[in-house]
Amino acid sequence: QHVGHESYYRIKATAAITKGHLVMFTGSVGASGVVTGAPATGITDGQYIMGVATMDIPNNQFGYVTHFGVVRGLRTNGAYVGETWNDGDILWYNPSYAGGLTNVQPASPTPEIIAGVVITASSGNNGSVLVRPTFMPRLDQLSGVDISSPVSGEVLQYDGTSWVNEPIELN
Repeated sequence: QHVGHESYYRIKATAAITKGHLVMFTGSVGASGVVTGAPATGITDGQYIMGVATMDIPNNQFGYVTHFGVVRGLRTNGAYVGETWNDGDILWYNPSYAGGLTNVQPASPTPEIIAGVVITASSGNNGSVLVRPTFMPRLDQLSGVDISSPVSGEVLQYDGTSWVNEPIELN
């Protein structure tokens, strides 16, 4: 770790994690304070993204996940997902591959979660990524919005305090 330049988590893996995988929070080990994680898959809420694995972490073993900073020694050309990555490409959560990344911004309803940016694109294991998870919140996660049990055809209406979902009123 480069003190003051990086932050990371020490986690216990609940599934095998490969260096460079995008990792999601899966829980904790009782009252021990130990955080658990696994390759990101099936994400519906970007707040569960922890960062990128800085090492291979076997199932039920401990390892490190970078939340902010540079992860080096990665294959960063995008070939494993059928893409071509270049220096400066933004990398997003890839719902098609457990722990995977993509340089294609996901379309709704897939969560839009930025994992980081390619610093050095490489077909070998000498690429690097600046990790900085950023998620685009869902509408119901915005401050001042109070959505409850939405149904098709409703609209957002300001009730004087917050935005709420209401049926369309036809006059």
